Amino acid sequence: MFAIKKMAFKRHSQYTLLYLLLTVFACSNKHIAPQMTVNPNDPCKCSDAFAELTQRLEANYIGLALLRGTDAYETYETRKKEYALKAANQADYLCTTILSDFLSHFSDGHLFVWDAPRYDSSFLEKQKPQLMLAKRTFREIDSLLVDRSDPIVGKWSDGESVFAIVKEDSAFNAYLIKTKRKDIKPGFLKMSLTKQGGEYEGSYISYTYAIRYVRVGIHKEGDYIKLIMGGGTRWQRSEEEEIRSFTANPSIEKISEVHTLITIPSFSIDAGAFKKLLQDNHELINNTQHLIIDIRGNTGGNGIYFPLISYFANSTLSSEQGYVLASPDNVAYFKRFVGFMYSSVYSPLLKRMKASGEIVDGPKYKDRKFSTQHNSIARVSILSDNSCASAAESFILHAKGASDKVMTFGAPTAGVIDYTSVNVILLRNSGRQYIYFGYPTGTWDKEILTNGFNQTGIIPDVLVSTAGDSTLEAAIQHFERK
Repeated sequence: MFAIKKMAFKRHSQYTLLYLLLTVFACSNKHIAPQMTVNPNDPCKCSDAFAELTQRLEANYIGLALLRGTDAYETYETRKKEYALKAANQADYLCTTILSDFLSHFSDGHLFVWDAPRYDSSFLEKQKPQLMLAKRTFREIDSLLVDRSDPIVGKWSDGESVFAIVKEDSAFNAYLIKTKRKDIKPGFLKMSLTKQGGEYEGSYISYTYAIRYVRVGIHKEGDYIKLIMGGGTRWQRSEEEEIRSFTANPSIEKISEVHTLITIPSFSIDAGAFKKLLQDNHELINNTQHLIIDIRGNTGGNGIYFPLISYFANSTLSSEQGYVLASPDNVAYFKRFVGFMYSSVYSPLLKRMKASGEIVDGPKYKDRKFSTQHNSIARVSILSDNSCASAAESFILHAKGASDKVMTFGAPTAGVIDYTSVNVILLRNSGRQYIYFGYPTGTWDKEILTNGFNQTGIIPDVLVSTAGDSTLEAAIQHFERK
């Protein structure tokens, strides 16, 4: 976490997501003791899972703790009562939807739930016939593909199969049309979504006929979609019905004698491989005048980007402290980092986290000094869009904090950076649905309530319309006009 000069941003509201799932089988009425689910084969009693979620949220989430004593906290309490009623008697596969919708109130992409259901084979066999009823013929699928009014409609591949996503009334349904698998036939309904704002939410059906909650976003001008359900599965567009899997490998391309383009689809990549890519292209990077870094579609990952920043850094990146909420879960989270190279950062923090519920100063990181680079880089242009989140946003902030050569082009980022360092815990009352709760343990800095980025995203220096792929061209033209 490092400081940059604060900038004034035009604010815009974010939509509240509503989540709807495909209802295809009935909820079991078997009672589960409220204290803890003992048998993982038991259905999820959603009211108990919701009670556990709110307890964990209030004990651990710094974003809520900072609102204590305000009208916003009272609004939260009212919402909690409303959703406690919604959670009562919900089917277990719908519970994740209710919990996710409840958390959407905070507009914090680092605050989420996802599930990994573990249904026994007899239960899956019982619901398989009902799911098999939702099928389409190739002729029906082709006729529905004619309507391309929504960007998600088309053919996509997950590396094992090809699916056609079509619009049927208000739903967007994904049907299997080609696969390497021998145990499943074309026409199978894989996913059913409804559109909410710029995203899609709904149900994902596994090859074993288990139903999971899923949230979907389209990235990088519709080149791929990311399925948010724990593992972050991606589907690549595949209009020619080629079975393709998404690749997050970065690339470097020399556009001209002046311009060099580095494309980084994700920061969830091997740090060593990324560093090697830079080393292998060391001369190319050093000899370029205009270094363009395309992170559009990059939804985050890890802070592996400092070796890249070192090529153009010309100032010290000073550390800035945020806040952390003291709680048993958060203490356990930070203890993981003690005993390695991070002891000097996290041991003092743990000493401050004495009383649960207390807001304390977060970890204090050392200032980062970069060696002086003698190269040809005169300008660094970072290309961003609404998909850029988390580590992609921290890359922008760190790059601008370390160098006055950096300019940003494109659309505002997603706004998932004010609260950081995500911990994930299992809601033990979620039964066989295995719902996991993820939350950020601290804040980016101490000004996020008055000068944060989550409500606006990081506004680029030069706004570029998302219509057409003109962001790269805008960055080049801006450089050449200097």
